[in-house]
Amino acid sequence: LKKYNKYLHIMGKRNSFAKTDTDATFMRMKEDAMKNGQLKPAYNIQYGTDSEFVTWATVGPQPTDTTTLISFLQEMEHYTHKRYRNVVADSGYESEENYLYLETHQQHSFIKPSNYEKSKTRKWKQDIGRRENMTYLADEDAYLCVQGRKLTVTKEFTRKSKTGFQSKITHYSCENCK
Repeated sequence: LKKYNKYLHIMGKRNSFAKTDTDATFMRMKEDAMKNGQLKPAYNIQYGTDSEFVTWATVGPQPTDTTTLISFLQEMEHYTHKRYRNVVADSGYESEENYLYLETHQQHSFIKPSNYEKSKTRKWKQDIGRRENMTYLADEDAYLCVQGRKLTVTKEFTRKSKTGFQSKITHYSCENCK
């Protein structure tokens, strides 16, 4: 029992740690030679550049980039006393929380949408069930599908993320469809 309590203490808020490097967290690597999704102890390194110069870098235990952007920008601004107007990032940083943070701090976001490549396919464009392929009726808070049927709000709730950010989730459905 003592051993496991010690492990829980070492792990802290993370989901895992490596016994050989207790600061490392197990993560799935992109370059997996065996292509079997093997977990390996690793760190998530973030760095920002300006005119090809590295301006700030951090190392963290988060397996995904989504939750690292805000703390990275806050830390960089605190130590460098500089806030960049334009923030460029790949699709791993896309989240409502990140977009809202950048908007409230008067920063322009240039974050590639996570569905960017898929959204260019014929299958995506012809999928009548996708919200992106429907017309939004703002005055009614409803959607109109390509078959002319209206989808109305059926359920609303709030979801809290690991970072504490609260998102309002709205479900829409059509009375005439199954």
